[in-house]
Amino acid sequence: MNTVNIDDTTLDEIVNYSDGQAIDGLWHRLDMFYEFSERKNMFLHTLKRLLKEGRIKLHKNRIFLESPIEEQIELFRKAWPKSDKPYPSHPDADFYLWFFDPECPAGIAWRQKDGHYEIAD
Repeated sequence: MNTVNIDDTTLDEIVNYSDGQAIDGLWHRLDMFYEFSERKNMFLHTLKRLLKEGRIKLHKNRIFLESPIEEQIELFRKAWPKSDKPYPSHPDADFYLWFFDPECPAGIAWRQKDGHYEIAD
């Protein structure tokens, strides 16, 4: 995997844009600026950083993942589609659908001001 560095200003823009949205909101913000493979690396880097900072938690079927952060990121790496067309039988299907597919390892929950995590659907 390529090393990715996201400065605090860019991360804040990504978070401000996608805070409270489902996990595809993070992808959407990156979709505006980067090619697929670079976007994937930036997405995973952003996800990892937000997890480490406690700004988000990941969940599957509304149950929070408790595994170490690196293992949670690895779930995404292993499940990630090979291209931005994850459904060959439906070439016009948008990549965003993958985030709601059972193949996607997790959804996202955002930390609220009072400290609890709100699952974004």
